[in-house]
Amino acid sequence: MRETQPQRRGLGIAALVLGIAGLLTLLLCGIGVILAIVGLVIGIVAVVQRNGRGMAVAGIVLSAVTLIIAIVFAVWFYGRIEPCADRTRYPTKADRDRCLQERVPFLKPRPTP
Repeated sequence: MRETQPQRRGLGIAALVLGIAGLLTLLLCGIGVILAIVGLVIGIVAVVQRNGRGMAVAGIVLSAVTLIIAIVFAVWFYGRIEPCADRTRYPTKADRDRCLQERVPFLKPRPTP
């Protein structure tokens, strides 16, 4: 009789969990980017080793989507704040702060109760 080896899926599961966690935590100070990079690496290793291949591919896709969203947001954000760094147009820090508040909606100060 021939015994079948149990299928190893640990790396595939890890890649999938990291892909989901990266997508969900992207807005928490960029933590999602770190998780997505780790998930991408683990997912690639899992595919190469045939270790939970289906879940690994799903983790790779989710990690890649997370990284694409992060890059698009970073480009948008830089495009919004870059003009405020022009010291000839905004010579004082107060002028630059006002520019940032006008150009980036979530940087507006909120009144304290």
